[in-house]
Amino acid sequence: MRNGEGGTVPSYNVPLLTDVTHGLVVNVEATTDAIDYRQLQPALERCERTLGKKPKQIVADGDYTNHASVQAAAACGVDFYGSWQDSWKPIERRSAEFLASAFPYDAKRDCFTCPAGKILTHHALLNRGSGVHTHVYRAPKTACPSCPRRGQCAPQQARPAWTRSITRMEEPATTTAFKAKMATAEAQQIYAKRSQIAEFPHAWIKERCGLRQFRCRNRLKATMEATWACLSYNLTRWFSVRRKSNLGIAFA
Repeated sequence: MRNGEGGTVPSYNVPLLTDVTHGLVVNVEATTDAIDYRQLQPALERCERTLGKKPKQIVADGDYTNHASVQAAAACGVDFYGSWQDSWKPIERRSAEFLASAFPYDAKRDCFTCPAGKILTHHALLNRGSGVHTHVYRAPKTACPSCPRRGQCAPQQARPAWTRSITRMEEPATTTAFKAKMATAEAQQIYAKRSQIAEFPHAWIKERCGLRQFRCRNRLKATMEATWACLSYNLTRWFSVRRKSNLGIAFA
């Protein structure tokens, strides 16, 4: 698996599925996927195999939150809460007046207008997968090379024939609904609980079990080792839950 230094080493990614009510680890799986981008749907499938049904609600961090995950959760009837990441957007090094966000869009004519008055018409449609489409708009070939405001718009290393283009993303309805939900205070309160519930088991297993490096090779053996560590964690959680329950009865 690729590491943060750009090399390839024998290693595994170990996502945990944790119960919110009692903090118990429901499922664990060692994967060779270095990122969590594609791991939400497999986690839901493993949960169904383990418990006989999918969860009513699931909370995951930004690494799991993307178009494919949102659609997979919606298709399964699972109420998904996550942190949407927009860090993929490129940094525009140009005058603020000529940023893509400053170009007004005319929905009826399906075109953008630049601050210099040039019209950017629809040029191409790119299918990004998961129901996401990117519309590309481009200025006429003769507009940008002779534009008096070219220096505010074009990159420093732009060729003489360079013309400005911008994109407009068309997202599926499930993503739009998800983003609207996550903008509410109620959704943010639910998501705020994620760190305590999801991160603590990882920290406990690393500190108490000393599982910072697998002692076995191949994915099956690594999963077994991680499972034993999670069973140890679940036992301590179970004793803690039982103790609190008994104390509650004694003081009733």
